[in-house]
Amino acid sequence: MIDLSTYIPQRISTPARRFLSATALSGLGNGVFSVILQLYLISLGFSGSQLGSIFMWSSIGQLFLTIPAGVLADRYGVKPVILFGFIVTGISMGIMLTGRTLFMFSVAWLLLGVGNSTGSVFGPLFSSLFDPDDLDRAFGLQGGINIASTAIGSLFGLIPPLLVSRAGFTLTRSYWSMLLIGVVFFVVQLPMYYSVLTLADIKKPEEKKSRILRSRGVVVKFSILYTIQNLAYGAFIGLFPFYVNKKYGVESGALGVLFFAVQLIRAVVNFGSPKIADRYGSVRTITASIAGTVPFWLLFTWAPSFAWVSLFYIARMAVASISNPLMPSLFYRILYEDEKATANSITQTSSMVSNIIAPRLGGHMMENIHLESTAVMGAGLYALYSASVYLLLRNEKPKNGTEVPLD
Repeated sequence: MIDLSTYIPQRISTPARRFLSATALSGLGNGVFSVILQLYLISLGFSGSQLGSIFMWSSIGQLFLTIPAGVLADRYGVKPVILFGFIVTGISMGIMLTGRTLFMFSVAWLLLGVGNSTGSVFGPLFSSLFDPDDLDRAFGLQGGINIASTAIGSLFGLIPPLLVSRAGFTLTRSYWSMLLIGVVFFVVQLPMYYSVLTLADIKKPEEKKSRILRSRGVVVKFSILYTIQNLAYGAFIGLFPFYVNKKYGVESGALGVLFFAVQLIRAVVNFGSPKIADRYGSVRTITASIAGTVPFWLLFTWAPSFAWVSLFYIARMAVASISNPLMPSLFYRILYEDEKATANSITQTSSMVSNIIAPRLGGHMMENIHLESTAVMGAGLYALYSASVYLLLRNEKPKNGTEVPLD
């Protein structure tokens, strides 16, 4: 019989269950958007460079407000910060559904970035709902739920071809209809997240005596690591629907099936990764997981058909998923408790430069250098990423009394 205590936290409180339920709704929305969004924009006539420009604005919005959001959350509490984010996100979704021009979509993504900037408080909030020794399992469970729900959401990609062939929809209208469903998922999750704040009875933080960030060394290290990761990921994986559409003529149906398979496999891997970390240590496990993806970046350039590139994509995402819950868990364990939101916001902001550059760079490279060029770049960056994780994090120690091994 499988011992579930090795895969899930020993205690899951009511606020934690609400948070995980909201995570599931968020995953459903992300699943719809991951399959449909880029194809919808392509159907409106946008090029790869224009897609990169649109997505860049989200990172710009986050860049300016993520640090203030984290600092305000640590100083005054997370409730007002999260409420502000909910309002701005709702406005961005409305513009997204009604816009048709490059300018309108750019505004929508700018506002989405502003709303997402408040998301820097969600990681610290979630980590506060569990015991320190349970964080690997907690983030593994959250990641598994998010990925599984994203898999289900990606199946909505099967619907547009049916709407076109059987209901007489245009391709653009069928994609828009699915985006509307995705927006509904995102909107419904908002009050569920807010209920976590009420149920958890989160109080306003006490005034800190020192304004100096004691965890600044950790912040610098993770900022470097996430910058490398985001640059590689955003330039190729982030534009994967565009890539396969241009190379193989793939539409939403095939992408929906692929993303569904990928997310199911990732969910299983997420649940199992804490057990691997318990045996080998978090740092070693993360390092090996990232290094294991490098061959698949190169194999993308060789794939002669969509079937082959799908196989490599599934393998790459599965191997990378081992590290996904372990990185944030490790991050929060080596931070001081009263600095988590501030430290997370600074880390996210400093790595956003790469988030701004990556989609624009990726679209430009695919159109003007070679469609495969960003995959080759990704292989080199992930090799650097793997080595950097081990060199920068192997000597870090937990700050909150956890006994889970780091290395």
